[in-house]
Amino acid sequence: MELLLDLTEHAVVGLVEVLKNYGKFRRIFWDLVRVAEQRRPDAVVLVDFPGFNLRFAAQMKRRGIKVIYYISPQLWAWHASRAKQIERDVDLMLCIFPFEKDWYAKHAPKLRVEFVGHPFAERLGENPKPETRNPKLILLLPGSREREVAKIFPIMADVVDRMPNDLEFIAAAVNEQTAAMMTSHPRIKVESGTAQELMQHATLAITASGTATMECAFYGCPMIVVYKVNWLTYLIGRMVVKVNWLAMPNVIAGREIVPEFIQHDAEPERITVIARQLLENDKIRGAMQRELATVVGSLGGAGASERAARLILAS
Repeated sequence: MELLLDLTEHAVVGLVEVLKNYGKFRRIFWDLVRVAEQRRPDAVVLVDFPGFNLRFAAQMKRRGIKVIYYISPQLWAWHASRAKQIERDVDLMLCIFPFEKDWYAKHAPKLRVEFVGHPFAERLGENPKPETRNPKLILLLPGSREREVAKIFPIMADVVDRMPNDLEFIAAAVNEQTAAMMTSHPRIKVESGTAQELMQHATLAITASGTATMECAFYGCPMIVVYKVNWLTYLIGRMVVKVNWLAMPNVIAGREIVPEFIQHDAEPERITVIARQLLENDKIRGAMQRELATVVGSLGGAGASERAARLILAS
């Protein structure tokens, strides 16, 4: 692979943050359109990032370049009107959640859609070995971006202050920058690069909404989901989001199997009550783990990346 641009260096969360960076993303967009015009690829594979990629798909379609979209935008959660745009500009949609194919059949019946399964199985390791869980270990996962950590970690730290003194708390950081934001609390140990190992040993995770919820589900780690964003981003989100939950295990299950505390509901007192209940009640934790196992079992098993690759090559 030849890397033209590392978009992870430009990751932002929230409407306000996107607007602040609009000029930069516009320059990147047209630079990549020019590259496609010069190289004339057999196909363009777009991954997630709908605000950017759907506009890019339209430009590729105008230039007669085949468009394959891997990991469907979450149109079933918000902006369902984009389904017709995708039907027009995308040649093949590859989905990672089982319910998405049926959703597209209703909203974009002319679009070719294939369910390939979730890539977690090969990335995290198929059928992880059962691990002995430390009944005193609580894992904190405040997010991968600095803005997320700034909003969510203080809430988690407040929860720690309200929990029994004999518990051990480890916050998992994705890099040195976010780790440095979490070093001030005397009861919280901060580690980088160990999140997945800790998910196999912790009795409970308190996690931001996002990829970590699916990783916890895969490893059978009971969890509480906490999320908070800029207030304007939240208000706009409430107007457009069409699902009842943020955590993907809940979305896939179609009901709340892990408790969520979002925005103004993310109060440390309320989170603490549920955290202590989960720690003290083996039956509640066991029921949650069984529900999470059912969710993971619906994701297609190992081989998602190979199935996606074969469909791309054959298209």
